Amino acid sequence: MTRRADEPPGWRELCAKLQTAKEPDEFQALLDQINRLLTEYEKSHPEGAPEKSPTRTQKAVKKAKAR
Repeated sequence: MTRRADEPPGWRELCAKLQTAKEPDEFQALLDQINRLLTEYEKSHPEGAPEKSPTRTQKAVKKAKAR
């Protein structure tokens, strides 16, 4: 599976480890690591996730507002 553009590097690996964690301490340590990763990623990408193309509903709403 390919990495998405809005996905922090290492995210999938940490999630896979989290799913197999057996000890509460290991689980908590992985959660802490994921939170640090996400915080760093959000700081380095303040503009947020890339814009998605508008859906049909969004286009219809925009068109209705323009009338």
